[in-house]
Amino acid sequence: MKVAILIDGEWFRIALSERLGAALKPHGVTAEVVHKNALLAVQKGESVTRIFYYDSVPHVGKTRNPISKKSVPCISPEKVDARHRFFHELGQMPLIALRRGVVKPRGWVLRMAYVKEMLKGGKARPLTADDVTLSMTQKGVDMRIGIDVATLSLKRQVDRIILISGDLDMIPAMKLARREGVQVAMVQLDRRKISTELVEDADFIRTITPIL
Repeated sequence: MKVAILIDGEWFRIALSERLGAALKPHGVTAEVVHKNALLAVQKGESVTRIFYYDSVPHVGKTRNPISKKSVPCISPEKVDARHRFFHELGQMPLIALRRGVVKPRGWVLRMAYVKEMLKGGKARPLTADDVTLSMTQKGVDMRIGIDVATLSLKRQVDRIILISGDLDMIPAMKLARREGVQVAMVQLDRRKISTELVEDADFIRTITPIL
């Protein structure tokens, strides 16, 4: 049976990071960890035609902190380099097809530590530059997943789609695939269950135990 694996990169990286924790130090979730754990979802009798990985390239630029009024990078140069290195390493691995969206600044928000401090009845104090953080939003990833699900299904390029995501926005694409006769297997990590809505619109649920 021909299968394709579609990975919502941000969701998978966060899930792996939460599950593996300190064992990932010092490099965090690497391309090798992502590739190895994605293949855990493949079962006997399935032949992987391609692994699609969807994520966003980091936003390179500066913005002004509303408290300090200083111009600061939207993301540190070290994190930018690390993300590009991750994409490069993953792209060199077998069967991988990268699909990259973009990240855009959405505005400054209070850090949760400050909010919790105030909710606990902390003494009101002037905001500092460290009490706010720049909120970012990912663009174009869900659309790319939907397009690939439609293409794989309408052209009957695979018999089954293995989808690694916890995003409810995947449901319309899942419904399309199933209407076209393509089975959908959703993947969850053993300590990070997916929503009942995703379970309802999948043919199978596969639970993986992450490894290094």
